[in-house]
Amino acid sequence: MKYFTEIDGELFEVELLDDHSLSVNGEVFDFNVQQGNRPENFSLILDGRSHQTWIESIKQQKNTAAPSLRVHLHGFDYEVICEDERSRQLRQFAAVESSHDEEGYLIAPMPGLVLQILVEPGQQVNKGDGIVIVEAMKMENEIRAPQAGEIKSIHVKPKQTVEKGEILVVIN
Repeated sequence: MKYFTEIDGELFEVELLDDHSLSVNGEVFDFNVQQGNRPENFSLILDGRSHQTWIESIKQQKNTAAPSLRVHLHGFDYEVICEDERSRQLRQFAAVESSHDEEGYLIAPMPGLVLQILVEPGQQVNKGDGIVIVEAMKMENEIRAPQAGEIKSIHVKPKQTVEKGEILVVIN
């Protein structure tokens, strides 16, 4: 399985090759992980070197798809965001750039089910504000405003199925 891991803003492609080897940006490493005496403590053996670490969940950032972790290793704390290949592809598929056109129409980037409408006609929104939540492939995708403006009309309702390219909301 392939994962995309961001550590303090730097992106790494990690692939689990088997139970005891992985590839990081194409470089292969042997590894073993053992949980310590507390749930957040781990012993990581990477290419024969032992590393003691602890990991804690931190509040999910508003604009990230995956939850963040704080990893303490060798006296330093690192913020780590990790998502699997499928989640990353879905997030990229549903990106703001692919969900609107030049006329101010917010369109469905994929087929799915409208779960929630987060705005009302006449409401002012800023670029990046959440507008509609669409469920696709058992994942909730918040479709965000591609531009600042006023909500002119809403073309969908909760529990309505939508097709890719269908108009959800008009923003001017």
